[in-house]
Amino acid sequence: MDLDTGTVWQSRLPMSRDIYDNLELPPVLRKVGIGRGVMDQHYFRRSPQASVDGPVTEKVIAGHAFFHCANPPADGAEMPIPGGPALLRVDKHHSLVFHAGSELQLVTTEPGKTFIQVIAATPSGGGIMQKGSTDHVVSLPDGWQASSQTVSATTVIHLPHPTQAWFFADGTSFQGPIDIPEKLTRLG
Repeated sequence: MDLDTGTVWQSRLPMSRDIYDNLELPPVLRKVGIGRGVMDQHYFRRSPQASVDGPVTEKVIAGHAFFHCANPPADGAEMPIPGGPALLRVDKHHSLVFHAGSELQLVTTEPGKTFIQVIAATPSGGGIMQKGSTDHVVSLPDGWQASSQTVSATTVIHLPHPTQAWFFADGTSFQGPIDIPEKLTRLG
């Protein structure tokens, strides 16, 4: 994360824990963690500052290719549920791709508001918004419902802009809200 601009930069390629731990960043940049996406593929339709879909803004940081993927809220995370997950309203244009046979993990917070799991807990800790817990048990707030659905064809989910991202203490994140799976775009 760039502390001067508040922009988030994601590595273009997967990064091992060793490379991440030894990454030497300029003072203006701060590491925010390693994310473990649950989708089969994903892409960003544009960087946050762009007015139309197209190539994302890229730069090389410490010898690695990064791209501008998101802008978190300037005031940080909200805590609307005491003891519950943190909520970030993120400026990003993110699309998730799930291949046929993939099982979507969903959480419904209230009627008509369904969120999809995007990030799984990082087993060794240090994940995005992860507070060190590695027990990987997500305790849902009262009234929230968990469900899953297996897709029968390649399915693309375009997260809304801005995206509401719920982060649990173990780093797991559900994002959306999304259309219910029956209405998702299916490619085949």
